[in-house]
Amino acid sequence: MSLEVRNLRKVYSKRFTTKPPLLAVDDISFQIKPGEIYSLLGPNGAGKSTTIKMIAGLVLPTSGEIKIAGKNSSGPSYQRLSAILEGTRNVYWRLTPLENLHYFANLRGVPSRLVKEKAPALLRELNIDAKKKNQSQHLSRGMLQKLALAAALITDPEVLLLDEPTLGLDVESGRKIKDMILRLAREEGRTILLTTHQMDLVEEIADRVGIINHGKLIQEGTLPELRAIFQSHIYRLRLKGRLKWADKWKKAHGLTLVQRQGDVDLYEIDLKDAKGVSGLLRYLAGEQSKNKKLELLSLHRVTDELEEIFLRVLRPDRGAS
Repeated sequence: MSLEVRNLRKVYSKRFTTKPPLLAVDDISFQIKPGEIYSLLGPNGAGKSTTIKMIAGLVLPTSGEIKIAGKNSSGPSYQRLSAILEGTRNVYWRLTPLENLHYFANLRGVPSRLVKEKAPALLRELNIDAKKKNQSQHLSRGMLQKLALAAALITDPEVLLLDEPTLGLDVESGRKIKDMILRLAREEGRTILLTTHQMDLVEEIADRVGIINHGKLIQEGTLPELRAIFQSHIYRLRLKGRLKWADKWKKAHGLTLVQRQGDVDLYEIDLKDAKGVSGLLRYLAGEQSKNKKLELLSLHRVTDELEEIFLRVLRPDRGAS
């Protein structure tokens, strides 16, 4: 494994106050393989950023173990193996883009010769080479975000820690960064840990998802695995012809007319299991035998978006199966 996190905890003690210590991260463990994109999701204050900062070496864990490529976080060579992107925080506004890359590379001990070779190509790839001699404070939000990513990449890290990498970007800039993240993972084999509130980005690029709440990792898996566990019970059926439904379908299964187009009705119905589906089909077959104009056009389970799965994990009362 390229990144291993085992039993990671962070407790913030509150000095000079009677308030109890704050448990920010509570016994988290996960692993990420080379070339894998792992998205850590959770509400604000769940512990995502603290976890990323501990992996980056910016915050000391209270307990637990972090390894990158088998090297422990306390080892001298660990810092060169990871890089963090936290919005535009790792950009000095009074420096030019080129100076920023040299500065951050120098902090990590990257030889100037290598920086001179890599920096122009990085700036070109992210479309900020035309501004490479301008002070960074004059760059747009999108350019600053791309410069921050370049500053993370200039050290050639094995693990990239991306905290909201597309936050506040326009569509074109966001797509550029998304495509670069995919290339870094798929073509270069980088290990990527991503946090974001943009569920569509996660659905597009993440291989696995971990959901964190109150400092605990409460669910983990691929999107198909999460959908299988927290799948919806809602089915949609299209019916040609009018049907006077028996009351039980409305009362027990929440049958709702969603749309009516001509003589075709679209319904949503809550069916808990295969028994419910077969019961519905038997009922419709019986009604069709009485009314030959009645025709079932389609019946399928509604596929949940990641956002709905996320909310269902955080709030089990939303109806996980």
